[in-house]
Amino acid sequence: MRKMRMTALLLCAALLAPLSANAATTGLGVLDPSEIRSRGAALFLPAAEETAPEAEDALRFLDLREKLLENYYPLLTLGESIQTLEEWDYERTESELRDQLNETARQQHAANSGSSARLAPLNAMISAGLSEDPANVALLASQAALQASAATGSALSSMLSQQLQMQYDAYEEAYDKVREGKLQADNEGVKRQLRNLQDQTVLVAESLFITCKGLAAQDAALTRTVASLERTEREMRLRSELGQVSVLTVQQVDAGLAQARSGQKTLRMNLDNILLQLKAMCGVPLDQTLTIGALPQVTAAQLDAMELEADLARAQEKSYELYDAKKTCDDAKEAYEDAKDEYGERSKKNEWMQAKHTWQAAQYTYENAKQSYELRFRTLFAQVKDAAQALDAKRAAVTAQERLYAAEALRYEQGTISANALANAEDELARVRDEAASALRDLYAQYRTYENAVTYGILNS
Repeated sequence: MRKMRMTALLLCAALLAPLSANAATTGLGVLDPSEIRSRGAALFLPAAEETAPEAEDALRFLDLREKLLENYYPLLTLGESIQTLEEWDYERTESELRDQLNETARQQHAANSGSSARLAPLNAMISAGLSEDPANVALLASQAALQASAATGSALSSMLSQQLQMQYDAYEEAYDKVREGKLQADNEGVKRQLRNLQDQTVLVAESLFITCKGLAAQDAALTRTVASLERTEREMRLRSELGQVSVLTVQQVDAGLAQARSGQKTLRMNLDNILLQLKAMCGVPLDQTLTIGALPQVTAAQLDAMELEADLARAQEKSYELYDAKKTCDDAKEAYEDAKDEYGERSKKNEWMQAKHTWQAAQYTYENAKQSYELRFRTLFAQVKDAAQALDAKRAAVTAQERLYAAEALRYEQGTISANALANAEDELARVRDEAASALRDLYAQYRTYENAVTYGILNS
């Protein structure tokens, strides 16, 4: 009996214990009741993005582009390729191609002249009738060998001439492309493609950064879950000793606690791996610690400045996706025009018919790309606005839950509820705050996607 009374006293002590230790593990803290009453409705979302001091060496979200362009090897490689195209001397290229054309033409003339020279003696002898003179039999045999050799040389000369002609045609095509500005236009398209790859890579890094913030928040939530389960486990063990619950119940709580701890370890492993990727992309030594800073806040002014039609037009102009679709369509049209000139518009040649249908299909593909892009952009615009109103709703829920927690804290102060009950109220407040913080991150992620579409034309949603 005495042992039972001692166990009951331990159970009561556990249920009514102060929450300072639990507050240290959850990171939320317990407000003093007098402070709660004085602050009242002024309580607001204390999300980590809004209140935590940022380390001086923390990686800032808005510095990602600069960090990647300066340190990430794939982007450095792309940068060198872009610089090569930027420094291209087209006047020198045109001059060199002109010289190669002239040199190839000279080689063609020399090859044709050499073939005629080798056959000239035999042709002259035949013309003079020397082949009928018996005294010239030996000479004729010698000249026959010369003729065979000349025939072989002629065949070789013919092959050389064909090769030189192909070479000349290639140089001429390249020369015309430079003179007409087509090579310059093609290189501008390549530069645009390379810059698009740079922008896409930066967006990947931004996505990793935002994912890190979300995983860190989940880790904090799991820490609170583990602390709550540990609290429950202690309670269930004491109640099991009192005979109030079965050993199976305790085992179920233990299993839930083990699962929560395992899940947190996996989450932290994923978070560490993402941080490792960011280190590599930003030039941070892989064996050093990387602290990521706060996400920027979306202001009301930024939301008000969103103009659907004007922003859509800017995004379409910047989009490499649409540029590439348009170029494909233009190339198909050019092939169609060439086929029409070669075979005639009324021709039934397969080549012309194929070029015609290829161009038509390319037009449909381009129109579909434009429509798809516009649809995604308009959807994204609506999603940003919806994320903003969802955040307002979550913040209102936080305010209501903070008032409820204040009431629970007052009841605890008056001794009408246990420490565990107040801890549960604290956990619920933390959960609602987590939802609001998540909504805050969602809003910025949606807005950043919209901003990148307008600025760089990239629309991956």
